[in-house]
Parts: sequence; C-alpha cells; structure tokens
Amino acid sequence: MAAPPSIYDCTLMLYQLLKAAHLVSLFVWMGGMVAVALALRHAPVAYLRPLKSYDRAVTTPAMVLAWAFGILLAVQGNWFTDLWMMAKILLVLVLSGLHGALTGRLRRSINAESADGDGRANLFLPLGLALVTLIVLLVTLKPF
Repeated sequence: MAAPPSIYDCTLMLYQLLKAAHLVSLFVWMGGMVAVALALRHAPVAYLRPLKSYDRAVTTPAMVLAWAFGILLAVQGNWFTDLWMMAKILLVLVLSGLHGALTGRLRRSINAESADGDGRANLFLPLGLALVTLIVLLVTLKPF
C-alpha cells in the first residue's frame, strides 16, 4: 500500500495547479489583447462589436484570474519582498493599464463607427509584447 502524500507533495501539487491556471489565464488575456490590437488596425467596425463582447466576457475575466492566481503564487512562494517580483508587479500594472486603454479605444471606435487609424493604435501590439517578454524574463531568471 502506498504511503499517503506528504504535506510537501500536496503543496507542490497546489503550486503546479496554480501555475497552470495562471498561465492559461495569461494566455487567454494576452490572446484577447492581441486580437483587439490587430482588429483596431485592420478590421471593419462590424467586426469590433462582437470583439467588444468577447473582451468583456472572456479577456477581462482572464486578466482578473491571472492577477488572482499570480498573487496566490507569490504568496505561496513568499516572493513579495523580492525586487524581481516588485518589478514584475509594476510591469503587470502597466500591462493591465494597456488592456484598459485598448478596451477604451475599442469602445470609442465602435461609437464613432470607424476604426481609429492614428499612429498610437500601432503601438499597442509591440508595447504589449515587450511587456510580456520582460515579465517572462523576470519570472524565469529572477535576476535580483
């Protein structure tokens, strides 16, 4: 008969489940942001309305879940005092603000019945990808 799992095994399994949930939430959040950023550059306004509904029903809740699971991971890892975690939180705050800006731009484009073609819309995608890259590097390398 196998021994019951130790508290270490249970803690490790919880960490792995939280990490998986965090990553899935993050992928859904980032996928939604990429879709909105690309749609604002190239899609007709008729495509933007369902995308706004998707953002509200899927992308925004995924962002909230990514935050929740990330906070739980940081608590479990006791990382809140680490400098890399503070830098990550700052970058995730900026990324969350970028999501808000994208959502606002999407709403304004729908209300104006035209996709906004100014140059600032072209910055959303590279800025978001740069932020995600920096966040992944911080979490993976934990440089400081």
